[in-house]
Amino acid sequence: MTKQDNPELTAFRQKIDAIDDQIVALLADRSQVVKQVGALKDKTTPGQCAIRPGREADMLRRIMDKCSNNGFPPAAAAAIWRMLISASTSLEAPLKLSVFAPDNDPVLYWLAREYFGPFTPVVAQPHVKRVIGDVMDGTASVGIIPAIRSDDSSNWWTHLIQSGANTPKIFAHIPFVYHDAPGKNVPSALAIARIAPEASSDDVSILMIETDHNVSQHKLQQAFTSAKLDARWINIAMLSTATRHHLVEIKGFVTTEHESMKSFTKALGSSIANIGFVGAYATPVTLQPKTATKETNVKSSKA
Repeated sequence: MTKQDNPELTAFRQKIDAIDDQIVALLADRSQVVKQVGALKDKTTPGQCAIRPGREADMLRRIMDKCSNNGFPPAAAAAIWRMLISASTSLEAPLKLSVFAPDNDPVLYWLAREYFGPFTPVVAQPHVKRVIGDVMDGTASVGIIPAIRSDDSSNWWTHLIQSGANTPKIFAHIPFVYHDAPGKNVPSALAIARIAPEASSDDVSILMIETDHNVSQHKLQQAFTSAKLDARWINIAMLSTATRHHLVEIKGFVTTEHESMKSFTKALGSSIANIGFVGAYATPVTLQPKTATKETNVKSSKA
């Protein structure tokens, strides 16, 4: 008897086909609800980007947690739901990506594809500033830019601190899921859009602190510590001889209106020329194996 003729195997395959039919039907039902959500948003908040970064992150964390002990790989579940989220968002409003992808380095292009799906239109740009420009003028709804490094002296990130409604904000970190703690050279990207970032259950905020050029990094760190803010420097730009622009990551969802930031600003007084909220993203998830049970445990990265 061949495998094709095995009645037990045939019965299993029929069960799989039946489950697949149920999944397809549920996807159709979900799509109808998403369209209703889109119609409601058009009435209440017309013209706004349909992406909800905080809700999306918490949705992925919840799905991965549910899959952590049910036999289905959490990373695979996260990948499936990322595609589902992107497809659903495009039902509410069309998505188009502008990605920093020079000819000799297509890494961010593939990270964007993995996160937003192969069905989302992408334009590749050779310079980060052109990606930011695409989002600012509405040519693209989302921009994918490299994670900002301390050794990058190009200062392209200063284009994200301009005033005005068209200036995009950082709203997501890509990838969102790591199998192990990410090393220093693991490729990563940031997503930007003309939206207001929103809090999830675990976040990292990015702020720009413009200070008098005489204010030391040590003094700023003392002020952060006094205000009970966990801050890490990303980059420093000197756009003039009078001031310095400090780009910092702060653990948690922290805007310029946060009470701790008000305390920080008050402590430094006139030394602070300006503070800008550059954006925030949900802290990426790291999958770590349980050494005792050899089961997969989903934990939020504390990095």
